[in-house]
Amino acid sequence: MATVLFTSNNYSSGTAVFTPSDPNYTETNLGSIAFPYTFDPTQFGLPQDIIEGNFVFTTSGCVFTKTVARLATTTLATTQPTSATTQATAATTQPTNATAATTQPTTTEATTQPTNATAATTQPTTTEAPVSGEVYYFHLGAEGYPYAQDLINGQLFKSDDSIATNYSESFQDMLDNPGKYEPVGTVPALVDKTTFTMPASATSNFYWIAVPVAADVPDLTEVKTLEIDGAPADIAKAKLNFTRKNGEEYILYQLNTVPLNKEADIKYVN
Repeated sequence: MATVLFTSNNYSSGTAVFTPSDPNYTETNLGSIAFPYTFDPTQFGLPQDIIEGNFVFTTSGCVFTKTVARLATTTLATTQPTSATTQATAATTQPTNATAATTQPTTTEATTQPTNATAATTQPTTTEAPVSGEVYYFHLGAEGYPYAQDLINGQLFKSDDSIATNYSESFQDMLDNPGKYEPVGTVPALVDKTTFTMPASATSNFYWIAVPVAADVPDLTEVKTLEIDGAPADIAKAKLNFTRKNGEEYILYQLNTVPLNKEADIKYVN
């Protein structure tokens, strides 16, 4: 803790006032003191590094001033009284060796080097969010990968002839190996009057749409929004929620038709 020790060769007691040079702090009346006197700023509600300023002592009609600079450590200062008529000019102009010694500030590594915890808080953290995806449409199944008409309930084979453990794996394999699957089309989004054509299939299969959950499209199994070949808008027959490899949530919808192998014009109305 930073403190300053004052001694006097001629006086044993007196009153003292501390005037800090830091404008953020006000003059502190130290009251009656007795030499040797140790000034501890924390006893007066001051930070321990605020010992910088003038100490004005009044003793038996004499006034003398001592100046110290932060950061101070325990220091001996021998004071010489002056007459009341000279108002301590000698004391203010002739610093003692002990006072000069206090003019060199001391620092500690703790005040200049941030801790590991502080450094850690300066590094921003980011979380990579999945990019909002497109709407996929396809017409595939029994005569090629994944060798199942029912993509929701059937056993799905991947292009390496292994069995997908879930539809997310089958969907990703479809995108990664387009030459092994029936054509897959995309539209940026489903908005009112969006139209697209389901491609023909090698054999009779269902028509499918995969829609991002983030697209905020109403549940197609509950709301009649899909017109197939000009027929009145209808609901989807079934759905399956799945999560893509990039973490984005999707819903697979089976359109409400029997298995067919022909093209189909689809219109989304809302």
